[in-house]
Amino acid sequence: MVIGIVLLIILIHVGFFNTYIKHFPKFQDADIPGYRPAHFTWVKHFHGMMMMGWVFMLLLQPILIRTGRMNVHRRMGRLSYVLAPLVLLSIFLINKHAYNEVLKNAGESQARAVLALIFPAFVFFGTLYFLAIRYRRTAQLHMRFMASTAFLFIPPALDRMLIINFQLPGYDVGSIIELSIIGAVTIFDSVKTKKVSPFLLVFIFEALHTTFWHLRETPFWQTIAGQIAKLF
Repeated sequence: MVIGIVLLIILIHVGFFNTYIKHFPKFQDADIPGYRPAHFTWVKHFHGMMMMGWVFMLLLQPILIRTGRMNVHRRMGRLSYVLAPLVLLSIFLINKHAYNEVLKNAGESQARAVLALIFPAFVFFGTLYFLAIRYRRTAQLHMRFMASTAFLFIPPALDRMLIINFQLPGYDVGSIIELSIIGAVTIFDSVKTKKVSPFLLVFIFEALHTTFWHLRETPFWQTIAGQIAKLF
């Protein structure tokens, strides 16, 4: 898990370097070749801080277990009761921000379509965290459900890397890569434990995510997104 989170941090750095990191500390609006213009708001800063806070927590927790610091591990785990709702709030706010921005520039249909890319993360993260807490006394399940939240951080960074660095269609290619990774982890974990791995749920979530994305302009998704938009 530690190796996986370190690789994820590297991916996040590469993926968000041109669209966010290199603009620190002034964060002035900029045109990004091969990508949409960068416009920085407090919502994006808040979202970025919460998401990276979660990633670093995922990195530290297995290290604390590995080094036998279980009391510190438990105390940090209690911090997740505050951090997880803040992560959910940041995902909700970034959905609202993206929806309103696209609504202003491209119209309601496209604004609803963009929710297919970012809103599922709100539902999936909340579900996986709830399951991690529900099974907090069952170490093997708790660990896997917490670790599985890391997979939700892959698409935003991977998509940007594919688009900016390799001029490839971001989510279309990225979803294939991510499903392949999750599928391999699920099979490996199932064989190792001789049980159906909890990572199968993440695979199902990401398969649904991909399906919603490809249906984003259909009446099916437009109707669902219309109901989501009422929250904004």
